[in-house]
Amino acid sequence: MISNKDDAEEYATRAKNAVNSGDYDSAISDIEKAIKASPRSVPYHLIKADALYRKGDYESALDVLNFAENIEKNNPEIHSLKSICYGSMGKFNDSKTEAAKAIKADPSYPFAYYNRAKAEQYLEEYDLAKKDLQKYLEMQPNDPDAYLDLADMEYHEGDYKKALQNVNTAIKKDKENTDAHDLKLNILLAQKDIESYLKELLEAFKDTEDFKYVGTLVETLKSVGSFDTAEDILKEFIKIYKEEPFLYDALARVYYDQNRKDDAYKTYEDLLKANADREAKIYWFDFLLDDGSYDRLIDEIDKSGLKDDEVLEIKYLAEDQKGDHNAALHTAEELMELDRTPYNVSLYGSQLRKLGKIDESIKAMSEFDEDPDVAYELFLSYMDRDDVGSASRYLKIAIENSEDDEDIISNVLEGVSKLMDNSDFQSVNSFLDGLDKENDDLSILTDAMHAINSGVFEGYEKGKEKLLGIDEHREEVCEFVNNIVQLTEGKAKVFLEKFIEENCSEEDEED
Repeated sequence: MISNKDDAEEYATRAKNAVNSGDYDSAISDIEKAIKASPRSVPYHLIKADALYRKGDYESALDVLNFAENIEKNNPEIHSLKSICYGSMGKFNDSKTEAAKAIKADPSYPFAYYNRAKAEQYLEEYDLAKKDLQKYLEMQPNDPDAYLDLADMEYHEGDYKKALQNVNTAIKKDKENTDAHDLKLNILLAQKDIESYLKELLEAFKDTEDFKYVGTLVETLKSVGSFDTAEDILKEFIKIYKEEPFLYDALARVYYDQNRKDDAYKTYEDLLKANADREAKIYWFDFLLDDGSYDRLIDEIDKSGLKDDEVLEIKYLAEDQKGDHNAALHTAEELMELDRTPYNVSLYGSQLRKLGKIDESIKAMSEFDEDPDVAYELFLSYMDRDDVGSASRYLKIAIENSEDDEDIISNVLEGVSKLMDNSDFQSVNSFLDGLDKENDDLSILTDAMHAINSGVFEGYEKGKEKLLGIDEHREEVCEFVNNIVQLTEGKAKVFLEKFIEENCSEEDEED
C-alpha cells in the first residue's frame, strides 16, 4: 500500500521511464500503484493510457482515457491521445473528431493539428490535411514527419515539384529517415528522372547505411542490362564493407544472372572466408536452394551444426523439392519440437498428405484448423480425398483469415483453379459469391475468377467477354491477366493462356 503522494510520484516516474524504455507491462504495473494512491490524477491515467497504446491495446487505452475525461473535461492531451488510438484502429472519422475537440480545448496545442491532419490524410481530405499541417508547422517547424506527410499527399495528387521540395526538407531535417528516402525515390520514378533516381539510391545509402538501397540500385542496373556496372559498384562496396554478407550475395547473383555460375560460387567462398557467421551461411544456404543444389545444401546445413527454425525450414524446402518426403516429414517434426506453431504444423501435415497419409494429415492439423496456412493444407488434403465440400470450406477459411495479401492472391488463384478442375460451374460460382468482398483486391480477384469460371464451363467467348469487362482499358486487363496466369493451373490456366495469346499481343495493344 502506497502511503503518500511522494511514493505515488516515485511510481509514476518509474512508469514514465519504463514507457520510454519500451517496458510497457512494468509501466502499467507501476502506474496502477500510483493511481491506487491518487485515483483522480489525470496525469497518472494519461501515463497508463500511453503505455497501453504503445503496447497496442487501443481499446483498453480508450477506456482509461474515457475515465480520465470524466474527471477532467476539455483536456487537450486526453482528446489528442484518443485521436491517436482511433487512428491506429483505422477509425479515422473518430480520430478527426477527437483531434477537433483537442483543438477546441486548446487552440495552441500543436499535436492536435497534426493528429487531425493524419486523420484527414487517411480520409483523403488532402486540402484540409495540408492546412492543418501548415498550422502545425507554424508551431513545430522542425518536425520532419509533417514535411513528409505533405510530400506524400502532393505525390498522390501528382504535384511532384512540391512533393520533391517537401521530401527534401524532411530528409534535410532527418537524414536517416528511410520513409523519406523511399518517397523521394517514388517521386523521381514518377517523374521518370532515372539519373536522379540512381543518384538518390546512393545518397539514401550514404545517409542511412541501409543496404536495401544498394540492392535496389543493383536490381535497377540489372534490369537495363548494366551487369558490368552493377558488378563494379558491388566490388567497390565490398572493399569498404569487407564482411557484409548482403553485398557478396548481391554480387554472386549478378554473376548467376549472367550464367557465370563458377564466379557466383567463388563469391560465396570469399564471403565465408571473410565472415563465417550465421547470417553469411543463411545467404549461402538460400543460394543453394534457389540453384536447386539440394543435396549439397542439405550436406552444408548438416556440417554447419545450425538447427534453428530458419535453417531447418530451408532444409525442409530442399527435401520437399527433391521429393524426399520422409526426410521432410522428419525435419517438420524437428520444427514442431522447436516451436509448435500453426505454420510448422501445416508443413508436417503437408508431408503426410504427400506420403498418401490423408487421414493422419487431417488429424494432425485439426488443432489449428482456423489458421490460414493450416486451412489451405486441409483444403488440399480434402481435395485429395475427393471431398470437395469440406475442401471448399477450408479454402474459404484460408482466404478470409489470411492477413497477407500475397497469400490471399495465391490461395484464390491456385485454390479456385483446383476447384474448377474438380467441380462444376455452379459450385465454383457459389463459392466465389460466398467470399467476403470488403477487401477491394479480393473483390477484383473474385470478378476475375467469375470470368475464368465462365470461360472454363460456359465457353471461351463468354469468359473472354466477362474478363474484358473488368476494366474499360484492354491493356489494363492484359497486364492484370499476365500477372496472375502463373498462379493458376489446369483448365483456368489453359483459358487464360488462350486469352493472352488472342487478346494481348503487341499488335492488339497498339490498336
